[in-house]
Amino acid sequence: MTRLGTLVQEALALLEWAGDLTDDEAAGTSQLQTLITIDDQPCSLYIDTREETDFIGVFFYPPFRAKADAYPETCLLINAINSRTRHGHLEVLQHNGRLRMVVSADVRGANPTGVFVEHLMRYGADCLLAWMGELAAVAVGHRPAADVLAALEQDEASPPASGAEEAAG
Repeated sequence: MTRLGTLVQEALALLEWAGDLTDDEAAGTSQLQTLITIDDQPCSLYIDTREETDFIGVFFYPPFRAKADAYPETCLLINAINSRTRHGHLEVLQHNGRLRMVVSADVRGANPTGVFVEHLMRYGADCLLAWMGELAAVAVGHRPAADVLAALEQDEASPPASGAEEAAG
């Protein structure tokens, strides 16, 4: 088994997941394909490794695609989301409207463990979870990205309700 493939196996064990890892020692690559539920949505999860470049990539694909006429608005939302994330990024593939969350790392010179790969996986899933509803509203529901972002900014700017206000409501 490849060195990076072993790390993916360790991450799966930590998460207590079963998955078929395809490991090609001669090519120095490994790949995992499975499904994961995020926000009650079945998402495809791919993990690719390449020994030659010390690359680990975690890719999440939600079950919906950006409709062709929603592509520009989806791109606007994704740009805004990417400016708010610290690690990884969202993409919309132009040729088919497929959305994906990408979290990757170049581990050259590092000694990562399965915990590192687990963190890549968790971060990507958490980021997609945080934005799944907004992505669907724009990509499939034709809601303007500016409306979604304005609503989020309004929610962020609103002070939390006090206990007395909640009891009165």
